[in-house]
Amino acid sequence: MKVIGFSAGGVGREGNVDRMVKAILDKCGHEVEFVKLTDLNFSGCKGCVQLCAKPQLCRLEDDAQPYYQKVKDADAVVIGTPVYFETMTSTVWAFLERFFGYRHVDIPIAGKPFVTVVGGGLVLDPAVEQLHKVLGSFEVNVLDTVKFQSRIPPCFKCGRHKECEIGGLYRMIGDGAKELTITKEMFTRWEDDKAVVASIDAAAEKLQNLRPGDDPGARISAPE
Repeated sequence: MKVIGFSAGGVGREGNVDRMVKAILDKCGHEVEFVKLTDLNFSGCKGCVQLCAKPQLCRLEDDAQPYYQKVKDADAVVIGTPVYFETMTSTVWAFLERFFGYRHVDIPIAGKPFVTVVGGGLVLDPAVEQLHKVLGSFEVNVLDTVKFQSRIPPCFKCGRHKECEIGGLYRMIGDGAKELTITKEMFTRWEDDKAVVASIDAAAEKLQNLRPGDDPGARISAPE
């Protein structure tokens, strides 16, 4: 069996979301492929429905295009996103918009097992809900969702937290942000959170237990 995993983790580094997706892939026991979406040059859907309708596959030619066939062919999919402005990133949104190519006459990925991964500094649930709402349009079977609240605001890297009253760090601790010295220990890792480790293991086990021809089970349906 083949499992393909996608992460929209930050450019140029291997952050928590990247590592969570990779850990699930590594532990699932199947043939796997990892794709870092932020390394690709691609756009969202451009409405060229006349191209995707017959093959039921996005035909927009760019770096993402080959992966829509791979999603179609895979036995399961893992997709991970950081949280920006309390929702999934535009990178993941653009990638999923082009799943519209599957929505013609029937849905060839309906029932396909998915695991979703969401990581962010503070509020996570709106991003999870939005991600699942979009996936619901394609009636996939979300086996599990892994979440990690890192409490790492972008301010830890931007360098201006001592003069800022609008950033996430100021929202978290108020005026104390202006006196705070950022240390490497503040950059929390999912690997040090026992609950998240257990969640990673549980998601990987669900993928490991998949067998060819399994009943796809309960699907996320598109909202009314």
